[in-house]
Parts: sequence; structure tokens; C-alpha cells
Amino acid sequence: MLLSAAKIYKSSIDKLVYYFITREKMLDLNLKYLNHHTHTDILTFPYGTKKNIIAEVYISIDQAIENADKYNQSIENELVRLVSHGFLHLIGYLDKTKSHQDKMFKEEDKMINMFHVKQ
Repeated sequence: MLLSAAKIYKSSIDKLVYYFITREKMLDLNLKYLNHHTHTDILTFPYGTKKNIIAEVYISIDQAIENADKYNQSIENELVRLVSHGFLHLIGYLDKTKSHQDKMFKEEDKMINMFHVKQ
């Protein structure tokens, strides 16, 4: 699915690694690399470009479970959303403002549909 998405978004994936980690490990990474003392569900570390993706993506399993419960989703759907979210960050989508979040959610939904996951 990610290779198909890369073609649609006119990118290539040279190396893309997803790590599924605990809340504690995610907090450690957030502190070490972003100096944020907050929990988060995903961190992306791009090393390539938007057109030639080389990256690491870290997803907190604990936060994904909480998100799934909060948004009344299955854990599978939430994980697909997070995998998609990380990919979209790598090709340039942002989520700091409401406008950016709306665009990100719309693109996430497109990617989820590529996975054929019911929302």
C-alpha cells in the first residue's frame, strides 16, 4: 500500500522503517530529539527528501490503543491511520494548524481507503 501511495504522490520509497514502541520509549525520543516532555502517538525522522523517502517512523502502541478507544475505532484502523499519517508527513503534509490538520485528515482517509479498511 505504501509503495502504491508513493507512486500516487509522485515519490519513491528508498528506505522506510516503522517501529512500534511503548509510551515510555516514545517519551524518551520526544525528549531527546524534540525537547518535548509530552506523550505523542507518532514521530517521523526524515533523512531523504519528499521525492526520495528515507526515514524512520516511530508509533506508540500504547497511544494508538488510547486513540482507538477515544475515537471508537479498532486498533487496526488506528494503526493504519498512523502509518498513513507518518507517510504523509514525509511527503510534506503538516498538522500544526486547523487548516493543515483538515488537509492531513482528508489525505489519511484516502490512504485508509487504499488499505480497504472500514472507518
